[in-house]
This record gives sequence, structure tokens and C-alpha cells, in this order.
Amino acid sequence: MSFSNYSWGAYQVDFKGVPLGESDRLQMKQIYPDTHFATDDLYSLREQPDVWLKVAAFLKRALGRTIQLRESSGYLDPHVLIGGVEYSLFRDEGHGLRELVILLAAAYRDDWTLLMVDEPELHLHPSMARLWLAELRRECVERDKRALVVTHEPSLLRVRDASELGGIWHFQAGRGPVSLACALFDRQRGEETERRRTQVSATLRVNPDLVSQLVFSPRPVLVEGVHDVAALSASLERTKTPEVVAQTDLVLCGSSVEVALWFEISHALGVDVRAVADLDACLEPSVQSVMDSYPEVTRRYREELFQEPPKTTEILKPLIVEMKKAGVSASPKEKADWLARSIPDGTAHPLRKEKIIAIWRDHGMWLHDQGTIENVLGIETKGLNQAAQAASSPGPIDAVVDWCAYEVDLRGDIELLLNIAVERVAHALQEAIRSDPEAQFSMPVGASSVADARLVEVVPIGDGFHRLVVRTPKPFVGYWLEFSRDTASSQLNLQPPQ
Repeated sequence: MSFSNYSWGAYQVDFKGVPLGESDRLQMKQIYPDTHFATDDLYSLREQPDVWLKVAAFLKRALGRTIQLRESSGYLDPHVLIGGVEYSLFRDEGHGLRELVILLAAAYRDDWTLLMVDEPELHLHPSMARLWLAELRRECVERDKRALVVTHEPSLLRVRDASELGGIWHFQAGRGPVSLACALFDRQRGEETERRRTQVSATLRVNPDLVSQLVFSPRPVLVEGVHDVAALSASLERTKTPEVVAQTDLVLCGSSVEVALWFEISHALGVDVRAVADLDACLEPSVQSVMDSYPEVTRRYREELFQEPPKTTEILKPLIVEMKKAGVSASPKEKADWLARSIPDGTAHPLRKEKIIAIWRDHGMWLHDQGTIENVLGIETKGLNQAAQAASSPGPIDAVVDWCAYEVDLRGDIELLLNIAVERVAHALQEAIRSDPEAQFSMPVGASSVADARLVEVVPIGDGFHRLVVRTPKPFVGYWLEFSRDTASSQLNLQPPQ
């Protein structure tokens, strides 16, 4: 739709289609020589029959719609047919289908070697975006081309094998882009690389959404199994507000080893992450290696446990000796139970365990003090229903949720910005009082005085003093600030209501 302007006003004109005249096409290129127009992809429907056939076949198969190319009065005006109804693609169809036609045409054209697409998911149903991405991938593989797709859509990142990670890059403010493949394998060599690759692939086959959960979550929470997810979800829904539940993503990894693996990967990507595991995780060499790689952890080993070298295995060596004496089997559950309940008293061993739990927790890794998730919930056998039911009542699981739940608390930032705004209002009034020391003001002054009057009330209290009283936001209504022209900036601080 456009408008024709006349001396008496503007007249609405329906969009006729894409102009076919060479002069129109040349004009567009001359005005914006370095800009790619979607009209170029629409022209390809007319001028490259194979592109039109592929687009039409896709729409017919995926959506049950037929697209016909029509020309009218020098314009390309495609029409859509479904059942016994036909209508214009440009004038009568929603933006989503128009965008899909353009994206498909761009992918099927044969005159590119590198295609860059920014946020193809806009206006598209997630399933359609995934289908289009699959077509683009196939075109790249079959015709030896490259494509760069920028996305914020989690469903476009369903990764099922480690070999797919080389094509995924993570961008984050304040950091350079990081390839997921580099984050996974850069520090690994030889057999270790292959072992790690196999481990990653196994985890992704269990949870294909793992990568998207990591990179798109405000702060992902890595957990071992489905029972952890069930229990933590039940506790979250019972103890937290809906917005906190929605922002806390529980990421299924498989075991404590995989939790540590993705914990390390998340840190390499610069992702703020939390992890939850059973207590026996501290005995796993691969988990120990991950935690020992963080300087803050080893620093606290040295300062609080006087351990040199600062290695988890060295700290736990006396406990492992005691565990062998007690005849504890290799079962992870038995190990966790022994660490939780059977460490001999009268030794430094309990302190060693508690210090490791505290240090790891402060660095983002929670180990259950009670041993296993079953012990936390007070159940004997694992089961999704049992876990969810046990967590539906108050218990130790709530402490885990309090620690890992992601909650955006704006009060502190609002208070800081409110203090800055009120100080600015006070400074403006101080300048006005300096010009007229006898003046009494009942509202803010300056260019923003109207907006400032909605924020604070100005009350003259005599002897050159004024009081600012906060009107909004609600949690700070009644906060006040008294000042004169001589009050220093360091003393312009809001006080709670008297």
C-alpha cells in the first residue's frame, strides 16, 4: 500500500506488485547501489524457472498452498491458491508467507556463494523457520556453498552431534565471537579429543536442545537427570513466582561427568551458569579436573585448606582412604551416602568435605549435602512421579531452588537511578536558589521540570531549605531529601519515610 499526494490531500493506492520495467529496476540500483532488495529474490521467481518450481513445490508440500506468478500492467503480482480461494501474495497475505517466499527464493538461487541472513525467524512459525533452514543446509551441502545465519530462535539450534558444532558461533556483548567447536576441543589433544567428542555427541542425542538452552537462557542450570528436573521444577513452581519459573531453565546433561563437561563449556563461552550434582561428583576425576582449572577455586584451596598442590584429589585423599577401609563399593550412590553420613568424627575429614562443598557452590557447582537427590527428597527409589510429589512439599530441595533460580530483582537499580534523578532535581533547584536566595519553590525547575514534577514533590520548609518527596515508584513513595543551596552533593541522599 502507498499514497499519492495531491494538493488537496493524500489518496491511498493499493500495492500493485513488483515493477518489471528495466527503468524501475535500474533506478532502484542507482539509488541504493550497495543494498540487496528482497525484490531481487522475487524477480528470480520469474526469471529462473527452477527457483519458482522449488519454491512452489515447498509451499505445496509444507503448507498446502499453490503459488502462481501473474503479471498485470507491468507488475509482478504473485497469487496464492488454497482450496477454491485465491488472493494476492502482496496485498492479502500475512507478512510471514511473503517472507518465507523470499527466503526460499534466496536459498534456491544459483548466483551466490555466500548468503547472509539476519533473524530469518521474524514473522515465521518456528516449524517453518526450521524447514527453511534445513533447505538452506541442503543447498549448501549439494552445491558447495556457505551461509551465515544470525538467529535468536532456540528451535533453530537443535544439535544432535558434535560434528555440527563447528558451524555455530556464540556472540556476546563485551566478548569476541566464540566457535562452539573451539570451546569444546581447543584444549584437548589426540585420544582425549575423540573421547570428549563422543561424550558430547552422546549428551546431544539425549538432549538435542542442550546447546540452545545454554546460549539463550538467562542463566542455565545444568542437572544430571530427569528426576532432578522433575524435583526442581515442582519446587520452583511451588516457591517462586511465574516469571522466575519461566526464566529458570533446567538443562538435562545425563550424569555428573556430563554436568561438569557442559559447565566447563559454558564458562569457555562466557555463559553465566549454575550446576547441580550428587555429592559423589567430587570423587570423579573429570569433575575434579574441571573445578581445579578455575583459579578462584585453587586460590581458596590454598588459603582455606592450606593445600599444596591445590588439587581436589589431594584434599580428598584421606577421605578416600577411610572409604576404602569402610569397604564402600564403587556404586556412586553408596559413595554419596558415605560422604553424607559416615565420615568419621573426631577428624578433619568433615571439614574438608564441607569446605569443598562451599568452595564449589560459590563457584556455581552445587553438591547435595545429603548425598543424592533421593536423599534430598527423602525417597527410597527413583521415579518421576515420586520426585515431583516429594518436591511438592517444603523440604531441603527448596534450598537448591533458592540458590539456582534466576530472578531479576530491579529494586536496587531502581533505587540507584531514583537517587540520581532526585539529586539532579536538587542541583537544579540549588542553582535557582543561588540566583534568588529568598525564593521559595513548590515545583522542580529547568527544562525537565514537568517530567520531574511527576517524580517528586517540592516542599519549601523555610530558612532556604526545601524538601523533595518521592511520588513514584510505589515502593519508594514518601522517601525524602532536604537540602539548601549549601548542601554538598555527598549529602544529597534519599531517606526512608519518617
